[in-house]
Amino acid sequence: MLGWDRYQGFVARRYLMIPEKRVTPLVRAIIVAALVVALPIGGAYFFVSGGLPHPVIDVGAVAFVALVVALVVGVLPYSRPALFTFYVGAALLAVGGTLNHLSPAHQHDAIGLLYSGDGLPPWFGITVLVITIAGGVLAMLALFFGVLRAFFTFFTTVPIGGVWIGTMALVCVLSVMSGFESDLREKILGSNAHINVTREDGDIDDWRAVKAKIDAVPGVVASTPYAQSEVVIAAGNNGMNVIIKGIDPKTVGKVTQLVSDICVNESCEKAAGPIAQTDQAETMKRLDPLFDDHHDLDVKPRTMTGPVIDPGSASEPSSEEPIDFSQPADSGSAAGSAGSNAGSAAPVVLSGSAAGSGSGAAITDIIPLHKHGEIIGSDSFAFGSDDTTMRIPIDATFDSPAMSRRTQSLPGVLIGKELLKQTHMYQGEEVRVVSPLSDPSNPDATGTPIPFNRDYRVAGVFFTGMYEYDLKYVYVTLDSLQEFLDRGSAVDGIEVRVTSPDDTDVIMPRIEAALGSDYRVQDWKELNHSLFSALKLEKIAMFLVLGIVILVASFSIVGNLIMVVVEKGREIALLKTLGASDAGVMQLFAIQGLLIGVIGTSLGVLFGLGACWIGKHYGIPLNPDVYYIDRMPVNVDASSVVVTFLAGVVISIAATFYPALLAARIRPAAGIRH
Repeated sequence: MLGWDRYQGFVARRYLMIPEKRVTPLVRAIIVAALVVALPIGGAYFFVSGGLPHPVIDVGAVAFVALVVALVVGVLPYSRPALFTFYVGAALLAVGGTLNHLSPAHQHDAIGLLYSGDGLPPWFGITVLVITIAGGVLAMLALFFGVLRAFFTFFTTVPIGGVWIGTMALVCVLSVMSGFESDLREKILGSNAHINVTREDGDIDDWRAVKAKIDAVPGVVASTPYAQSEVVIAAGNNGMNVIIKGIDPKTVGKVTQLVSDICVNESCEKAAGPIAQTDQAETMKRLDPLFDDHHDLDVKPRTMTGPVIDPGSASEPSSEEPIDFSQPADSGSAAGSAGSNAGSAAPVVLSGSAAGSGSGAAITDIIPLHKHGEIIGSDSFAFGSDDTTMRIPIDATFDSPAMSRRTQSLPGVLIGKELLKQTHMYQGEEVRVVSPLSDPSNPDATGTPIPFNRDYRVAGVFFTGMYEYDLKYVYVTLDSLQEFLDRGSAVDGIEVRVTSPDDTDVIMPRIEAALGSDYRVQDWKELNHSLFSALKLEKIAMFLVLGIVILVASFSIVGNLIMVVVEKGREIALLKTLGASDAGVMQLFAIQGLLIGVIGTSLGVLFGLGACWIGKHYGIPLNPDVYYIDRMPVNVDASSVVVTFLAGVVISIAATFYPALLAARIRPAAGIRH
């Protein structure tokens, strides 16, 4: 049998690879040395904080240039098409770089030219971008196929390149789709809790006792009550249907990321650090009224001494005579005194007596109520005598815009960035919230109950990154919403945060056991099941579509191996004459397909991971006004990479079945005779 089983792999490799060694030992040594120097420096350049010293960077640049020169001079000449293509790509890169450098926006890259706004026509930046990308792609393809051609035959290089392109595209696309899914998941988990507990037959009245039971469950990190309803929020002539959610400001930050999503600047960019956390905490405090003015409306007279009724002067009109306000008020009258001193901080003197005394009583100086949102002095001023004191509230003033005292006494509401944009609201504005529910205790003239309505003050703006949440959700305190809807102390449910969002399947049965069958426990997967199911289905569909690219590449494997059968028919017949079985011949072709699949798929996975790494660290810019994110998200899923690798190998092996079957059908006598 000549030990046939030992020679199957040797024969397969000998056919796939070039018999003679084309690349000289010197060129190989230069390539290996350049890779050994350039790869560590290149990796450290991106991971080391603070950058690398200039001498180290210069050494890495020299090593990279030496690698490219060695490939162009010592490897590409064995493939004339690859060498010519590389020269064309390098020329296009040089043209694109020159145009970019000579343009007024040379400080930008090619993509920056599209948005430079330096007086360039729109087509200029697009042209530079297309030329640069085309040159880079051609140069990269030339290097790849040129290196393969130096070691493999032409009929092996083509299928390896096809499998490489299909696998790399599949890895990149699946990583981008996983990035969108991961980004969506983070935003959903940031705005919602991991687990939601509600009552089957309505509201939860004794929610404090229920919350205590939930907090005692192992694995629960925190919980917070909530209540919500669908309302209309209006400011001026603009209104929007939204979902108002009552929250507990003290515990909501432990369950969701609402506090960290509060905007601390006009652009609503994510900010971190002690200053941002302090601003966000202050915004949460502004959900409560800035002050309670009920005590300012009370008049608390002291014990009266002397005449109870002030007879006034003879010149004052009686109650039966009309007062002519068109004439200037007398300096001795109360109206004239008030009018002459309106808006002044100087003491005001009233003529007559405020509480029975005939002499004028001085009003204390007006002290500003607020300064940068903090009470620093009296919130009213007093006038009168020693017998009677009356307190008059003062309108507080803020930097911009000015808020009246009534607006400051209103409860606050948090609105989303998109809702702010749609309704043209601003922070500190007074808005009205109207509920479609009717208030039986507040009927109109016909006896029809009037819907619940209440005025609020815009206390802050939040930005979650989810368009639906930023447009459709507003937040108020739980007590405010319960009072607004006249719901007493009842809540709609309790939101729960656990140690890990993937552990909800384990912790949910514990919560159900602690609360009983009267409560319904749902996790974030169940609440968003339709959304994530659609994303999963889209990902599977994309995998199948891009898998066709690998399938198309497998046809080149089929054609390659069929040509082997036709060309090497006599050799196959000779091998069978020497003792090779039909199964052995089929195994020979299976090994050839396996080698093509493993090499092409491995290269595709490596290049795909490299492209994903570059895209994740540098980022592909997107228009945030259109996509609601500023860069394309990339998340490499290990399971997707493994499935892609296995799919490429399996398809490559399956493509060898028909050529192997043709080779096994060759009869020794017929093959030798021809």
